[in-house]
Amino acid sequence: MKEHTSSKRQGEYLSRIALALSERPTLQGTPPDDEDLAALLDNLLDPQRRAEVISHLAHDPALYRRWHRLLNDQDLWVEHNNVLNLSSAARKPRRWWQPAGGLTAAAAALFAGWLALKPGMDPLTLDQAYQQFSPELSSYLDEQPNMRDLPVAQPDDINEILAGIHDGQQSQGVLSSFAGIGKAQLALASEHYRQQFGEQLTVRHEWGRWLLLSDALCNTAPDKLEQLTRPADIDGFAPLPESVSCDDVTTQRNELQQRLTR
Repeated sequence: MKEHTSSKRQGEYLSRIALALSERPTLQGTPPDDEDLAALLDNLLDPQRRAEVISHLAHDPALYRRWHRLLNDQDLWVEHNNVLNLSSAARKPRRWWQPAGGLTAAAAALFAGWLALKPGMDPLTLDQAYQQFSPELSSYLDEQPNMRDLPVAQPDDINEILAGIHDGQQSQGVLSSFAGIGKAQLALASEHYRQQFGEQLTVRHEWGRWLLLSDALCNTAPDKLEQLTRPADIDGFAPLPESVSCDDVTTQRNELQQRLTR
């Protein structure tokens, strides 16, 4: 009976955390360290710090996977040569909710399922991202200057990228400048692109759409950039890291500016 009660309390506690994660709360507080992750598992955090840690878990898939490993492997947690023994009775008592034998199968399944199925934890496709972040993109485009520079003929590979930027703007019914590139230049590139590719979406075209939306998020809601699927690398531009930051977006945008024929 005691073991059954512990299992029930465990499930209830983890269910509350899973529910909080599913609501994807706004980021708050400092990122958690390993002690915070262990304390969350032990239900030892005060309400404010618990909410802060959960907010970071909800927005950082890599951090969540670390905590999920901790949840399933309670023998050792190793970080920078420090070992936190999470199951040794000699160093600390068994968790208040933990029955003999470790984490229950039901609790493990709960979090494994949340990680696999929670939409916010999986990178969004570009089309999904354009739908979800339409307000951020619209706000960003409203702030772009109205540049009227005469367009200059560009190489085909650059036109593909500029056409993607143009089409990304058109998703909001707006045509504006981008990173010092006038709207007439973007419109000309789109015209050339349609003549060459029709309705086909090339890798470079989609890279341009990604660059526009990424720059918009970096200027309006930087914490949301991680939700975008990393685009395929293209020739002439530095390969992107697996986890793209706003500094990486700025680098790519600057490289595009340097590649333009003036």
